[in-house]
Amino acid sequence: MDTPANVPLALQKAQLAFALQTLGLLKATRQRWYELGADLLAADVARTESALADLQSVEDWNAFAALLPNAFWQSSQRAMDVLQRVLQTAISNQSSFVADYQRVMLEWQQASVRALSTAGNAMPVHTALQGMLSTWGVPGDAWVRSASEPSNPNLLRAPGKGNGQLRKAS
Repeated sequence: MDTPANVPLALQKAQLAFALQTLGLLKATRQRWYELGADLLAADVARTESALADLQSVEDWNAFAALLPNAFWQSSQRAMDVLQRVLQTAISNQSSFVADYQRVMLEWQQASVRALSTAGNAMPVHTALQGMLSTWGVPGDAWVRSASEPSNPNLLRAPGKGNGQLRKAS
């Protein structure tokens, strides 16, 4: 049977599992953003290399003049593609994070409830120590009596003396 001393450990373990799983979800989100950034960078490098190759192949002013409008439309299309991918990644990340976070939160709640229900069924610490205390000649209920009895009976106040009641000024 568990003792109440084990309950904080079980709750702490549930809290740590919750924190680690949450960090794992955030890591997965960062990974998806990193992959998007890496893809966009690779596409940008490829586009730059292609533009440089096009510029190198230009032989006259007419061909050069034809590159400029083409570059403008390609740039506009690329900006829209980037925006679309950023929005898709944001929506995907948010949806995934919310679904997984709900699962993690449910697991944490279940672990906490298990730990707290164990506390309700746990034997008190003084009961667990009764056997050890009795071998040393200490009564088994010494812990219970010492907790309920004041350590210094002289510290008890007489009724009506200093009990926090306000006196009327005369």
